Formats: sequence, structure tokens, C-alpha cells
Amino acid sequence: MSHVCALYCVFEPSLTLSPGHYRLWVNGIHHGDISYNNLMYDISVADEPVGIVNDFDLATWVDHKATNNDRTGTIPFMAIDLLDGGLDDRTPRLYRHDIESFVWVLTYITVANIEYENYTIKISPLPQVDVWFKDHDYAERQAHISSKRLLHLDYGKSQQVTDGYYHYHSVVRRMVWYWGNFHESLRDIKYASQPRRRGASNHSRAEPAPSKPEVDNPRDSLELFITKVEKSLEEDGTGQGFAEVKTLLFEAIRLSDCP
Repeated sequence: MSHVCALYCVFEPSLTLSPGHYRLWVNGIHHGDISYNNLMYDISVADEPVGIVNDFDLATWVDHKATNNDRTGTIPFMAIDLLDGGLDDRTPRLYRHDIESFVWVLTYITVANIEYENYTIKISPLPQVDVWFKDHDYAERQAHISSKRLLHLDYGKSQQVTDGYYHYHSVVRRMVWYWGNFHESLRDIKYASQPRRRGASNHSRAEPAPSKPEVDNPRDSLELFITKVEKSLEEDGTGQGFAEVKTLLFEAIRLSDCP
């Protein structure tokens, strides 16, 4: 059941009966600013909470033949490649960037101290994710990126998970692992085809030449993420119940893609 709850937190906004995040994206409405301030749930109209993505003030309308180079977003929850040069070189905004932001929001909530007082929320991030909120210079940006790349190694260990979310930590850690691994592979691909400079070491390559923009494929991005997380959980022996979640998610994706 913990897998159901954790994935529910991430994906429910795109799977409600109303046009959700995924359906809006495939129809050209790109939110581009997933953060904890823009995610809510409503328990007034259903037996279970209904996820809501709000604040579309900075959303962009993108024709299916166009490329979204928009630069909205909340730095602490941005995808790694947008942080790692993508904000400057106009890396196209892709659906996978918003999926990744959902995961960083979920991860952050599980490791932050959250207090509710007089209808206000006070959030105190723990040390390793505190660097996500520091972005004054290059060194702080790199510390932020490094934290996200390596967080799966410490998540649930030295990076403690708050008691209320600990029973989700296995699936959340695998989601975090997926994005760290994804960006390592992406970086390797960019550098693999570049010739080494004369006299340079194996670890010193020229900056990669500009490549063709990645094609946005929301369905494949979401299904690959879900499938990889499932496989990782099975290898770890903690995948009980995930197949049911995967079936529900894939059916929701299929329905969202229908005209």
C-alpha cells in the first residue's frame, strides 16, 4: 500500500477525472513550475484525496510542432539538466522535467520538518536538501546539483526521512535513484562522442558540441520512469503492490491520450 500512496502523491494530479497535468501537457498547456506551493489535494468531493495542480499563471501554450524554451520554474525543484547549464543554453522544456520536479517535491516533503501553526505552514529543510535553496553563485548551484545526483545513496540513512513518511522511503529512494542515474547517462551520452584534447586525461574532454533538441515524448517518458522504478523495486525485493499501481497509471495514460 505504501507504493500506492507514494505514487499517488506524485501522479494523482495528472490522473484525476478533471483534465490533469499529463492531459494538459499533451494538449499543449505546459505548467513548467511544479513546486510544493503549487500542489494541493481536495478531500471534499471524494472518499479519497483528489490531487490538484494549481497556479497556471506562468504556464505556456505550446503548439505540437513548436519547441518550448520557456524558463519558468522554482529552482529547488528543477530538473538536474535545467540546473546544469540548461537555464543558460535554452535546453527545451520537456514533460520529463515536470515529472522530475514532482519527485523532488515529494522527496523534499519526506525529509523536511513541517509544522502547522495558525493556518500557516512552517517548513525547515534538513541539511542535505537545504542546499537546493541556495543559488547565489556557481559553487552553490553545483552543490545543489551534486546533492540531487547523490541523494539516493543517503536517503533514508544519513539523510533521515521524517517518521510520518518513512514507510514510503523505499519507493521514493528508487524515484530519486532513477533521476540521478538518468542524468549521469545523459551526460555520458553528450560527452561520449567528443574527441579528447591532445594530452588530456580520460576524464578531461572538450565541452560537448551542440546537439539536436531532444524530442518531447510525454507518454514514453512517464512509462519508462514507472517501469524502471518497478524493476528496481523488484530487484530490491520491495516491489509488492507496485504492479497494481503500474496498471492503473498506464490505463490512465492511455485514456488521457484518447481524443
